[in-house]
Amino acid sequence: MPLTGELEHLPIVDVIQLIHSTRKSGTLNVYSRKGEGQLVFNDGFIVSATHSSEKLKIGSILLQGHSISQEDLDKALNIQKQAGSDRKPLIATLLENCGLSKDAAFKGLETLIEMTVVEMIGWTRGIFTLDVDKINTSDSYRYLPKQLQDLTMNTQMVLLDALRIFDEKVHAGEIQISDEPLIENPLEQLEDIGELEQEEESDTEEILVSEDLLGLADLDKIERKKPYIFKGLESFDPADIHRQVIDETLLDIPGEGKEQLINFLSSISKTYLGSDDSATAVSKSQAVIVYTCDKFLQHALITVCKKEGILVFVTADRHDLDNLIERTLLKYLEPILVFGSPVAETEGFSQSAIVDIRSQKMAQYPQISIIQLASPLDFSFSLQSLNDGTRAVLPVPYFSEREETFAEDMINFLNTFQVYIHGCFNEDRRQQFSKLRNSLSGLRLLRKAPDISLQVLQFISEMFDRTLTLIVDKNEMIAERSIGIIADKGQGFAAPMKLRIPIRKESIFHEMINSGESFFGKPTDSTFADLIYTEIGAPTDATILLLPLKSNDRVITITYADFGDQRAKQITLDFLEFFVGQAGLAMENALFRRQLDYPNKTEGLH
Repeated sequence: MPLTGELEHLPIVDVIQLIHSTRKSGTLNVYSRKGEGQLVFNDGFIVSATHSSEKLKIGSILLQGHSISQEDLDKALNIQKQAGSDRKPLIATLLENCGLSKDAAFKGLETLIEMTVVEMIGWTRGIFTLDVDKINTSDSYRYLPKQLQDLTMNTQMVLLDALRIFDEKVHAGEIQISDEPLIENPLEQLEDIGELEQEEESDTEEILVSEDLLGLADLDKIERKKPYIFKGLESFDPADIHRQVIDETLLDIPGEGKEQLINFLSSISKTYLGSDDSATAVSKSQAVIVYTCDKFLQHALITVCKKEGILVFVTADRHDLDNLIERTLLKYLEPILVFGSPVAETEGFSQSAIVDIRSQKMAQYPQISIIQLASPLDFSFSLQSLNDGTRAVLPVPYFSEREETFAEDMINFLNTFQVYIHGCFNEDRRQQFSKLRNSLSGLRLLRKAPDISLQVLQFISEMFDRTLTLIVDKNEMIAERSIGIIADKGQGFAAPMKLRIPIRKESIFHEMINSGESFFGKPTDSTFADLIYTEIGAPTDATILLLPLKSNDRVITITYADFGDQRAKQITLDFLEFFVGQAGLAMENALFRRQLDYPNKTEGLH
């Protein structure tokens, strides 16, 4: 019987992760006022997708990816038209008659899946249904090459790439996030549609998952029809998922202990599913990656992290671990990596294997925090983990060590993990990382040099009380916009100061313009006392920041920042330097566009 739920309570990202984590097979149908889409899963992995949007057609995707030409597409469509009812799927026609390579076809199908997920992520309201174990493909699917029949995509990788693309489209204005109007009794309305269409097409026994649904047919000519599968739908209940996982993974646990764990996980699920102020995973800048072969622990930690609104990805594959880390960093996430307890005589998860993999990740990604889980009785491994540089070692219960209290111990562990992970993501550095991510997203939207300069000033002002942009001219600097100097910081950008400051030889500014390196500390340069502080006043603490912005290998601005009346504090200089580096690239693009538009003019920052 199909399962159903509402996107308002369970975002599509969470639905897809649940299907992956429980290794379900079937077809996920998603209905929203913004469109309709289907994802087909095999053992938790996505194997195909379709979408009602005119943009998401395999022909269009291959055309946009320059895998085929317009002439190739027209030729294939004409061949299909002439073949009539004997026509093959569009992608098979392109492969056989138009020179489409197998690799390009495979990539096109992957892109179709990815972009279908991207579109669905923005749907805030609607209905999803999951037809478990119903994947009935039509005979025409056999015409496809074996390589394409075996198309499966790592669900977690698809999600991470889709979330990154979604963010980019939102910030580029290609996707508008807005709450869709509430539908009164949405399930009843869908059932009414199903009953009506059943009457109209009563001679049809059942909708099959044909090559059309699999995204492999002539999507340019698909006639959209609403499937009539809504009779007798069973409402989605998280407790059923928890019960299934526990029954499959904790075979030796007594029934009473299983019920304790099911009730605990269900209470967590209801909290994050029913919370009115909980944000979807789309807007989060936090991620946890769990590396363990323990299926129950994977599922339990996913549930805990979801309650905190944290993106969580689990894997027992060493190769997938690197891919997950790379993709989270590409999305401007700073993940926490959690290693499960060693499992003796299990390849890849013995103590020595865990230590080896953990050491490699520490060397590859020194900026990532690592948490190690370990048996409370294995103190030597715990001490070794801390000595190796892990952030923390958390004791996780083993049934073989405390059978009578395993359920209580596991609940205590999960509660502690939730509190600890919450604290990790509320630390100053991680908050700054979140600000960096949001500012980088905003930077992508800017097209004019003055706007980019203001974005730099705004970002730096998040860590300092007073900030000032100095435009570098030939022999002097021009004091431009500021925050917290002329007026209170809360009032935002102040009018340009127009103060001109000579660049003295052997001054810190002269050296910085030549080297392009930033400065954070207490300067001894007399320029400040003689020329700058006489105009803006000296800060209480002499510690300042000078951050150059380079464009086309030339320093064009220097941002001055201090702590005003406050004492100096630690800053994330690497974040600041990285952001200004990205701003420099954006500035180059802006000035280049300006030069193309006005070849005889240059654009200043005034």
